[in-house]
Amino acid sequence: MTASPTNAELPALLADAIAATITPTATDSAMIDRLLGDLRNLSCRPAPPQSRDRHSGDPPASISRYLPSLAAAMPSTPAATALQPLFDRVDWYQIFDGADIPGNLATGLVAGQIIGGRGLLTSGDLYLGLFLLAPKVTYPLHQHASLEIYCVLSGAVSIRHGRAKPAQRIQAGGHSVTPPHQVHELQTGDEACLIAYIWTGDLTGENWWWEEQPDGSWDRVCWQRQADSSWKVTHREPLSPAEIARSGDK
Repeated sequence: MTASPTNAELPALLADAIAATITPTATDSAMIDRLLGDLRNLSCRPAPPQSRDRHSGDPPASISRYLPSLAAAMPSTPAATALQPLFDRVDWYQIFDGADIPGNLATGLVAGQIIGGRGLLTSGDLYLGLFLLAPKVTYPLHQHASLEIYCVLSGAVSIRHGRAKPAQRIQAGGHSVTPPHQVHELQTGDEACLIAYIWTGDLTGENWWWEEQPDGSWDRVCWQRQADSSWKVTHREPLSPAEIARSGDK
């Protein structure tokens, strides 16, 4: 079946393609079953034309600079085959902005949503899309309430779960699963990376970044999801022992 942004069977097609690409582990098998099960059973509808018009315009510079080479180098996996026809159809956008965001992160982390509030298919129950990370980008330690999977399509990314744990380097065809509230960090090296992601479960629009303070203490800063799926800072609070215990930090 050819992937189509308006095809009601697209969620099941993508679930089957991702399942055929990744190899679950004993640790993440149950979580992957949940993620892909939620995707297969998802009820969604095509985004209205006015939604697409509202986000029309030139894509971020990182897309024109890195996406062609990432697509050309992408190994031929079932996930890549299913997703590649959508690369030119999604609404690519810059996720983070503001004075507190390093320039390479602001411009070097962009998303194209396939399913969600800004997706080709509309859903409030599950988000699926693409992340493009430019070279030498660090998406700092953060946590959210949803269950998440990253499936690397092209390039490679290092993913760290917890402040003291070593990072894992995930190559194309590999994956990483992040449980709800688990603190994690993404980092690219000298090459760009293209990732497919799925979020399911509690999609509360809060993304908490962990920041070390000059005195050695830690705060967490709340980024709130906006109506256009971008994120804005709303408040901060000290990182409590209870939150550290919940976060899988150690």
